[in-house]
Amino acid sequence: MTTTQERIQLIAEACSHDEIQQWTGDITAHDLHAWVTNELGSNMALDAFLAHGPLQSKAIAPACILHIVSGNTAHAAFQSLIRGLLIGSHNVVKIPSAGLAEFTDALEPFPDALRELIEIRSSLEDQEKSRADVIIAIGSDESIAAIHQHVKPHQLFIPHSHKVSIGIVYDDFEAAAIHAARDVSLYNQRGCLSLHAIYAAGDSERFADLLAIEMEKFSQSNPADTLTASEAGTIRNLRESTRFCSSNGPEVKLWESSDSLNWTVIHDSSALLKLSCLNRCVYVKPLPSELDTAILGPEAKHLSTIAIHPFTQENAVSLEHLPAHRICPLGQSQQPSLFWHHDGFAPLASLVKWKDIG
Repeated sequence: MTTTQERIQLIAEACSHDEIQQWTGDITAHDLHAWVTNELGSNMALDAFLAHGPLQSKAIAPACILHIVSGNTAHAAFQSLIRGLLIGSHNVVKIPSAGLAEFTDALEPFPDALRELIEIRSSLEDQEKSRADVIIAIGSDESIAAIHQHVKPHQLFIPHSHKVSIGIVYDDFEAAAIHAARDVSLYNQRGCLSLHAIYAAGDSERFADLLAIEMEKFSQSNPADTLTASEAGTIRNLRESTRFCSSNGPEVKLWESSDSLNWTVIHDSSALLKLSCLNRCVYVKPLPSELDTAILGPEAKHLSTIAIHPFTQENAVSLEHLPAHRICPLGQSQQPSLFWHHDGFAPLASLVKWKDIG
């Protein structure tokens, strides 16, 4: 059995490889030590009994974690797996039946000591579900509800269901447009941290114009993924319906990549938060004087991240009434800190139990 220190070194080594780092970000051994210490009180909490008031306490990792991941992006799958590996659990990763090659192929550089803690499954037998101490599920609300029905009383269930993220721009449109283009375009909006709409103070139509320019620039240096016939059809339908609406009044305006479906920007004067059809299609909206859940509408309850520019403590705190669990600088929505609370959960502390002596 490896120690926390040994696992930290192995994970840091694995995450230094480009094929993994593109999903995990730059993770160092120092970062991992600090993360464990912040969440568990000490980077030795999993290895020894330590003073806890009048008691001696030790963090106990679950023997087996079942990660049920979606096919949207490998990003969340790697995040969940790294957490399980760090605390030393055995990890069964249920990938979609169609596969998740960008995840499974990238596991090759993992050292044997970590690979021994990983099982990949495209289907699960009932006994495999039952042996998990913790079930982490990532997917749609419907998928999460279906999985929850089969969770046993002894199992801890951590759901990560449908989420949507937005941007807010208060000033400095030129710089904000560059950051926003990145947050919209990365992973083709398939993750929970992808921006679906950006609310701009002042001349929001001007911001939409600047964003369209930056979306084109980003597309040239970071080409979009190949679209399926269904995805392409959905984008064409969105563009046509937007063109029809724009012909009937100034409330809606369209910018689109020429001779391609690489990106789409829609200025919509309504503050109602609408889901993008993904694949680099984004709404730009005027920022209301008071932004609340009533104005945003039903999708507000699914808010994950709000990316703002300029990023100041004052701007961030002014949005704490909204249900998003994370407020970050625009341009960083897709790269959360290792220390973030995913959907409000403490990623390591929520997995362990504690044993006390005294």
